[in-house]
Formats: sequence, C-alpha cells, structure tokens
Amino acid sequence: MPMELDRRELKRQARARMRAADPPFWLLTLVFLLLTTGVSSAANWSGAAYLSLPPGPGDTVPLFLALLILLYTTVLGFGYQLWALDTFRQRGAGFGTLIDGFSMAGRVLLMELNIFLCTLCWGVAIVMGLALLAQLLWGVLPPLALALVIYGGSLLGMLWISYRYILSPYLLMDHPERGPFAAVRESVARMRGWKWQLFKLDLSFLGWHLLNFLLNAAVTAVFALPTLMEILQSQSVDPNLFLSGVPLPWYGLLLATLIQVPVTLWLKPYQAVAHAGFYQAMLQRQDAPPVWEPYDGPET
Repeated sequence: MPMELDRRELKRQARARMRAADPPFWLLTLVFLLLTTGVSSAANWSGAAYLSLPPGPGDTVPLFLALLILLYTTVLGFGYQLWALDTFRQRGAGFGTLIDGFSMAGRVLLMELNIFLCTLCWGVAIVMGLALLAQLLWGVLPPLALALVIYGGSLLGMLWISYRYILSPYLLMDHPERGPFAAVRESVARMRGWKWQLFKLDLSFLGWHLLNFLLNAAVTAVFALPTLMEILQSQSVDPNLFLSGVPLPWYGLLLATLIQVPVTLWLKPYQAVAHAGFYQAMLQRQDAPPVWEPYDGPET
C-alpha cells in the first residue's frame, strides 16, 4: 500500500522554494505566458493561424503556422516544468531554463505524441464503455441523473488517464538517455496506487481556480449585462446566442483576461512546483518499480 502524501508539507516546501527563486517566480511565469499564450493568441487574432472548418485549399500556410506554434509551445511547456523541478530542488533555475527543452525537442515531442496516442486509445475505450452504460441505464435513471453519470464518468476517466502519464516529463528530464517511451512506461508504473494522492493534491488548489473563475465571470457579467437586458426585453431571441454566447466588446474580453493575471502568476508556478515536489516524493518511495531500460532490439 502506498504511503500517505503529506500535502501540507509539500505545499509549504513549494511556497518556500518559489519565494527563494531568482528571478522571481511571477516574472518568469509572466515571460512564459507571453512566449506561449501571448504568441498563440497574437497569431489567432491576426488571422495568421486561423483555420476554417472544414479546412480549405487556402489553409496550408495557417495549418503550418498552427502546427509550428503547437510544437513550439509544447517544448516551452516542457522547459517550464523543468524550471519547476529545478526550483523545487533549489538548483537556481532562470529564464534560460525555459529554452533548455529545445536541446532535446525531438524526445519531448515523441513523448508527447506517445502520450497523445495512448490517451486517445484510452479515451475511445472509456467513451464506448460509458455509451454501453448509458444504454443499460436508459429508462432506469432520470435523464438528468443519467447525464451526470455520463459526464462525471467522462471527466473522471480522462483525469485518470492524464495521471498515468503525468510523471513522464520529469522522468525524461532526469534520464534523457533512456528515451521518451521509457519515461512514459515508467510514469505508468510509478503512478499505480498514487493517483488518488495526486487528485487530493490538485483538489487543494480548487479555491484558487474558483477565485480566478469568479473574477472572470464578474467582469464578463458587467459587460454582458446590457445585452442580456435587451434579450430579456425583446420578443424574439437569436438561436445562435445559445451556441456562441453573448458577444463582448474587445476591451471587455481583454479586461476579463487581465483580471485573472495576478492570481495566475501565483497559482501556475505554485501548482507546477508542487507537482515537481510530488515527483520528488515518488523518487523516495521504498516500493518504487524498477527503472525501464530502453529497448535496443533483440540480443544477437
């Protein structure tokens, strides 16, 4: 049986490591968000990476740019996780750590592709299982209860899948010579019996996520209120509003995004460093599984 994770101590250590970080954790996170979310948002707003549905013959360049941005942000995300791990280990990580992932970009992308394909296969299996369950429970449960069971099962299933592979980046950081596929396999082995502990750790951050959501919702409600009042007073309602939502002016969207920045600059590194601490706790397990070695083909 796995030992109980001391979440309070782990989070205390994460906060202490963050405060000791140089450059400051909030500044590095801001730079990371500008280099990832900022770049992808600018490409979308400018239309350079906009893809029509279904894609047409003229979408070759936007498709190329969208894929390029996806690969770029994936490798930078790996660099951010590397910063979090070095920060927890007090190794003096800095801005340069964000681009360290580019020195092993091929392995990072192969790891992420492996995780994506495994997640896709598991996701299809879960959807098929839930569809069968829905057929069995049809007429037994009320429609609302059945919908809650299906959507709740989907959410928990995808969360379970993501937790299987969550240690893969850290294992690749520590042992790049073993390859990306070994990192994925070892993550699955090490996370057996520990998914519930990680879920409780993530659940302890729920208050911060809720605060960010409420800040965004409050600003959105202020700018959407006039439109909502017009809708309530009108005789007919455009059905597209139920699909696309109430349109907001650009400055309303900008303010709704910016108001979340202060909490995000604290929450994102906090959770990232705590996850790195969780990985460090996995390394200290006495019942840790054997390390997977890379497969070099049959012996000759």
